[in-house]
Amino acid sequence: MLSAVILSTILISQAWALKYTDCGTKTGKILSVQITGCEETDVCEFKRGETYKYDVSFESLKDSETLKTVVHGIIGGVALPFPVQNPNACESSDIECPLQTGQTYSYGYEIEVRKSYPALRADVKWELKDDNNEDVVCVLVPVKVV
Repeated sequence: MLSAVILSTILISQAWALKYTDCGTKTGKILSVQITGCEETDVCEFKRGETYKYDVSFESLKDSETLKTVVHGIIGGVALPFPVQNPNACESSDIECPLQTGQTYSYGYEIEVRKSYPALRADVKWELKDDNNEDVVCVLVPVKVV
């Protein structure tokens, strides 16, 4: 009976997980990725005028004094930089730097989808980079702005 409960819990948690692709994580290990409102979909639908919470939990596989946020929208294979208010993830999130090998961290960011954004389909590439500009985390999420 316990085995059935555990299996059901695993299947349900996988069914509700956000669909994302690891796009080159090198010095970290992604544990989970969440965006509010995107729990049960292959393509995250962003409504203009709304704000969404992006959270990624990861384990650092390398020490790093700094952590920098880099975001791109990929449209038709072209990566367009997306401005981030404060790219220093050590200041703009709950992460305390320096990162230490084997420690688990949670990075959060609020995504404001402005009414002026065009309706489109894109992939959002969200990177957290270490001292050597290597990806501690690299997540690719398909989105649709409506």
